Amino acid sequence: MAALVESQLQAAITAFERRDVTAAEKLIPADRRIDEFDRDIELKVMALLAREVLPEHALREVMTMMKLTGELERVGDLAKNIAKRTLVVSREAPARPTLGVARMGRASLRQFSDILNAYSMRNLEAAKAVWGGDDELDELYNSVFQEILLAMMEDSSLVNACTHLVFIAKNFERVGDHATNIAETIHFLVTGSPLVEPRPKGDETSTTVVEPPKQSGGAAS
Repeated sequence: MAALVESQLQAAITAFERRDVTAAEKLIPADRRIDEFDRDIELKVMALLAREVLPEHALREVMTMMKLTGELERVGDLAKNIAKRTLVVSREAPARPTLGVARMGRASLRQFSDILNAYSMRNLEAAKAVWGGDDELDELYNSVFQEILLAMMEDSSLVNACTHLVFIAKNFERVGDHATNIAETIHFLVTGSPLVEPRPKGDETSTTVVEPPKQSGGAAS
């Protein structure tokens, strides 16, 4: 399931970068397979818990799997949403902030890949590195968000494309949040205790104010 979600996310980013409508269209129905994995794992966990009382370490492993599949399913949904919005953006005139959004996509994919590797290796230090690096993706999102707003102010014909770019960028930011959630789950799996340190968070877009560009020329005297 993790490999499929990672593949879907990577394909969604590539389709967005290349403005590939055909590739984006293929990704949307493929999300059903991720949902099937999610339901199958949930049923198996419920059957396991109903059949026997698990020792503490095994119970922790099972609970981690339940949390992990939930996070994976949500990332799959985000990949599908990116593909849907790519269909719109790819048919519009290219907007300058697209490059920044693509950089966000690649950064979110690195975080997601790193946390999946940390889980497979039960590597707590690698998981903490992903957890601590989430604010870097937030800072990139803040910058891209401002760039998108400014582009819309400068050229009203870009409003439709840029609106979808905002949502795509937010989806990439959310991928980082899910990677952080998985890091906390790994901490619980390895140590048996929750990660109680304050979560790094640098998303400032809720209070962002961008000054409109100054109009050229002065008022008539």
